[in-house]
Amino acid sequence: MIAVFDTNIVIDALNGVDAADVEYGRYDRVLISRITWMEVLVGAHGDDAELHDFSQSYFEVKPLNVVVAESAVQIRRAQRIRLPDAIIWATAQVNDALLVTRNSKDFPPDQPGIRLPSTL
Repeated sequence: MIAVFDTNIVIDALNGVDAADVEYGRYDRVLISRITWMEVLVGAHGDDAELHDFSQSYFEVKPLNVVVAESAVQIRRAQRIRLPDAIIWATAQVNDALLVTRNSKDFPPDQPGIRLPSTL
C-alpha cells in the first residue's frame, strides 16, 4: 500500500514520535508532496542539509505537476480548504495513495482515502 504523509505526520517522525515510525512501517511506499517538503524545511530549526537528506531518505517527494495542480483546484473548490492542504490531498489522489494525517479539521475522516491514526 502507498501512503502520502501530511506535514504533521512528517514532523512527528522528525521529533522521534514512536507512533509515527509505526505508521511509516504500515506502508510499502511513503510519499510526501513538495508542499510538505517545503513546510518541513521552513518550520524546522536545524541543519537544512540534514533535513533535506532526511526527507529524501525516508520519503519519496512527489512534484507539483499540472495533474496535481488541477486536482488541487477541484479539491479546493469542493472542500473549501487551504490551497496547500488541497495540494497535499491531490498528491495522494493522483498517486492512488492513502492520505495519512492528524488534521481532521481540513481532511474529513469519513472521506475515502484519508486515514487519521488514533495513536498519534
